[in-house]
Amino acid sequence: MPSFRYRALTQFGEIVAGSLVASTQAEAERRISSLHLLPIEAVEEARSASVFRRGFWPNRPSCAEVTSFTRDLALLLKAGARLDDALDLLSGDRDVGRLRPVIRRLRLAVLGGESFTDAVSAQPDLFPSMYGALMKVGEASGTLSQVLEVLAAERDRTEATRRKLSDAMHYPIFVLLAAGCVMLFFILAVLPQFSSVLRDFGGRADPALGFFMEASDLMRANRALLLISGAFVLAGGWWLMRQTKVRASIVAALATLPGIGRIFVFHRTSLFCRNLGLLLGCGVNLTATQRILVDVMSVTSSPAPWIEAADRVRYGGKLSQALAESNVLPPMAVRMLRLGEETGELPVLAGRIAEFYEAKLQRSLDRVLGMVGPAAILTISIVVGGLIVSVMTALLSVTQLVD
Repeated sequence: MPSFRYRALTQFGEIVAGSLVASTQAEAERRISSLHLLPIEAVEEARSASVFRRGFWPNRPSCAEVTSFTRDLALLLKAGARLDDALDLLSGDRDVGRLRPVIRRLRLAVLGGESFTDAVSAQPDLFPSMYGALMKVGEASGTLSQVLEVLAAERDRTEATRRKLSDAMHYPIFVLLAAGCVMLFFILAVLPQFSSVLRDFGGRADPALGFFMEASDLMRANRALLLISGAFVLAGGWWLMRQTKVRASIVAALATLPGIGRIFVFHRTSLFCRNLGLLLGCGVNLTATQRILVDVMSVTSSPAPWIEAADRVRYGGKLSQALAESNVLPPMAVRMLRLGEETGELPVLAGRIAEFYEAKLQRSLDRVLGMVGPAAILTISIVVGGLIVSVMTALLSVTQLVD
């Protein structure tokens, strides 16, 4: 639904401003009046501005701030606070950081007669579909505080796993960048000192050294163009990495690599089973669970097999059979899920499967990290060492000519 920014008069003649979500302008004005305010204007916010905020605005709330808000809201509700009062308290709390304007909008929506589920569902870029589904279950069953507490714990665990993957990728990227910088320094600063001597005295250079000497001359002659191109490549890569479809394509490509692919398979399996156990444990039916998990898992791989599995479940098929035919999870995980279906303990077994594959994920990450660093250092050492030997050989040939 569209969001409206409004200005209104209070009973004391003061002008206040804010925003709320409504289907039409008339509905927005009605909700403003229900807050005992006299509407002055209600203008629909431009969608382009919303897209700008979601994609590029640096003050966009982080996942950690959403998790902190979820945990604090659960604590306030368990302490006996009403939902609107709890949101009012959190809207002034510094711990939620950049989420404070969003919390104010949630409170206005709740005061305007919306359910908390509808209020968070109107912010899909911050609160995913799984968040809204769990809030719906919590409001319907009167266990909103418990659902929020469980959700906060699961978000903490998911973010910890994501940080492990991120840190595991940062280390090899840093090593490769450092190795690249060493190579650039050698090519641009060290090699030209020797290449001029070799050319003046007619020294003989092997094909590899000749290639690097020509590359050095070309790069030094087009220094400005190289810097501008590098800046554009970095900016374009940063923008592409912010696109969900591009990230999913990169992850899918990495998942096909031997060794590294196992890491992404373990992560995908633990994420699916963790969310499956959470949704089913909170009372969401299996069909709705599969529909929500399609959105969650589309980030980890191509969405087509997840949609196919969800369709099979929707038309009466078993979850384990649908996953086996779609071939998106390891056979062992599928067999354990089948056992959970047969025993009626699917939520419990899903959580245990997640823990099992999280342990395998950690072991795989440790093994890969132990190999990437030494391999990168060995490779750059061989390349630089080979170039140094080639330069020294060429210099010796020059010395012989001079003698």
